Amino acid sequence: MPKTKTRERFDYALTNAGWFPASVRFAEALIPASNYAYAYIYATFLTLSGHLMGRNAYIGYATELYPNFYTCLVGGSAVSHKSTAMNHGLKSLGEAGEGLRRITSLTTTAGLYNSMKSGDGSCLVHLDELANLLDKANRAYSEDVIETVTELYGCPKLAGNFTKVSPVEVHDTFLSILSGSTVEWLQRSLDMSKLMGGFGNRMTFVLGDPRTPNDWPGMPEFEGLANWHNLFKFEGEVVLDQDARAFWSDFYADFTKRQNVSTPFFKTMAERIPEKVLKTVLVEAAWEGIHVVDQEMLGHAINWGQYLYRCLEELGPSFEDAEKQVLQAIEKGYHTKPQLFGYLQHSLGVRRLRDAMSNLKWLGLVEEDEGRFSVLDKPT
Repeated sequence: MPKTKTRERFDYALTNAGWFPASVRFAEALIPASNYAYAYIYATFLTLSGHLMGRNAYIGYATELYPNFYTCLVGGSAVSHKSTAMNHGLKSLGEAGEGLRRITSLTTTAGLYNSMKSGDGSCLVHLDELANLLDKANRAYSEDVIETVTELYGCPKLAGNFTKVSPVEVHDTFLSILSGSTVEWLQRSLDMSKLMGGFGNRMTFVLGDPRTPNDWPGMPEFEGLANWHNLFKFEGEVVLDQDARAFWSDFYADFTKRQNVSTPFFKTMAERIPEKVLKTVLVEAAWEGIHVVDQEMLGHAINWGQYLYRCLEELGPSFEDAEKQVLQAIEKGYHTKPQLFGYLQHSLGVRRLRDAMSNLKWLGLVEEDEGRFSVLDKPT
């Protein structure tokens, strides 16, 4: 009897080239506490480091690129310990975290702006389940939340609710998100318009398989961590030296080639990975206290960016599968809604089938004319 091939564990192990001294110390402090993925540790470290840095440091990349991350740790409920990783990360900040404006619920745009204003323009949104935000955003009183969060990713100098009743102005905005979710919750809460409308590629979805179960978790060992307060002091522009700049050009050329042969969904979702690479190297530069990035340091960040690409490759089929089935059905000759529902409703369900048909029309891949569907442009 042939042996069943075991799926290789998916994670960002400490042997990966992206780890640098400060991140390794953080990982070593959190490893004893649970069996969460190494990738969760690294992503949490970047998010918290970038948030402490705020608008003090940037990389000039068409505009000032600041180190804020919109992070979502993706994994199974209860077994992946996403919340544990995030909570231990926050505890590790110690006194450095006492002055942070942190909220654990995001319901309205006005509430977000008021929270940011009370935090001098800065706010960390910490959500155990990202889908809670997405579900609320589907309600009338919160329908503009996703649009606002998407806009704030760029850290505009001025934002707010400029209405006659209770106007709010926020200066020097800086928003970070640290959240978790399961694939199932994301599928239920994220429709294609949110993913493709800008929110999806601003989010950094980080997948990782749990490590070997730990039957008696220890306490995190925070004493060995570097001083978080050093990040408050790091200021100014960070630049790439000549060799790093050439290395970046090679990376970007390879990335562009991959994008050119991607599906519309994947192309959009991966669009900001180069930007996230630069945010990552900005964090390492702050920990090292240097303003000129060399090729080796950039290589660390690119390695992480390549892992993020793999995460999207793992996550993509969960969102694209229904749309692909509908496209294939239309090509087979099922051109009307009754034909498509009769053929696919048992495998997809009525709601998911309707969403898939709507998404395909929104993407411009399918046309409906007098009740008949036809494929306009089949993705690669």
